Amino acid sequence: MNWSITVFQKFFSVKLLEAICFRRFAIICIAGFLLFSATGEAQDAPRAARKPVLIRDTDIAEDREPEPEPVREPDPAQSKKNLGIGDTYFKRRNYVAAISRYIEAIAWLENSIPAHEALARAYEKNGEYTKAIQTLENVIEKNPDSPKNKEFQAKIVNLRKKLR
Repeated sequence: MNWSITVFQKFFSVKLLEAICFRRFAIICIAGFLLFSATGEAQDAPRAARKPVLIRDTDIAEDREPEPEPVREPDPAQSKKNLGIGDTYFKRRNYVAAISRYIEAIAWLENSIPAHEALARAYEKNGEYTKAIQTLENVIEKNPDSPKNKEFQAKIVNLRKKLR
């Protein structure tokens, strides 16, 4: 008897074993899927029988007025912190983020001349000349005795020229 195995026989036996293993694997996967994907009672009920759930994100959806923000007490430290962060954004040319930080700084300390000046500068760099003019006019109105008023008025004149 010749017990030598030909290349064809080796190939055929390997392919046969692969097919058997694959079939077993496929059967196990299908059985697992059927076992673990059984529907629960909530899914068995028809859609019409379930109570609809409404999701609302805001009070505005329910026709309620949003609650006003509580009045902040002036905090120069928070104002300075937001002013510094705004300056960092301004240096990185992220003018929108800088504007939001400068507005936050003004919210903490309404009469902060550096915050108003920085806000006007950020508005100018962002191309919002009318807002920059309004900001500078508000500073002049709130602080009529400020030594920087002449400088602010000169900036307003320059900004109005840019608007034309």
